[in-house]
Amino acid sequence: MKRLYVCGSFKFLREIEELECELKEKNIKYETSKEMNNRGILGCLEKVDDADIVYVVNPRGYVGKSVSVDLGYTYAENKSIYVMNRVDDPPIMNLINGVLSPKALIELLKVSSSK
Repeated sequence: MKRLYVCGSFKFLREIEELECELKEKNIKYETSKEMNNRGILGCLEKVDDADIVYVVNPRGYVGKSVSVDLGYTYAENKSIYVMNRVDDPPIMNLINGVLSPKALIELLKVSSSK
């Protein structure tokens, strides 16, 4: 099964937690960054290292500075990046593999795990 890392601005903790409930219900393994720890952005990048796919929870297309770092690092590591909503910043959107609803993300993960 593909390993998933879910990230997003701390502004969207409720949305991240809602997605977590869906992932748990479908028995999909994932990691998130829901709180800042003493590792800061380095802890997030370590989670990118452990993932095959990075999914950004970004209501209304918002991607903050820290998530932008996650995305640049994920792209440099040649890993798949999906976002919940289109990002209005074209240079960032060029790094993205696709826009997926949480439901479509779960379907993608289920299909990739059955191969």
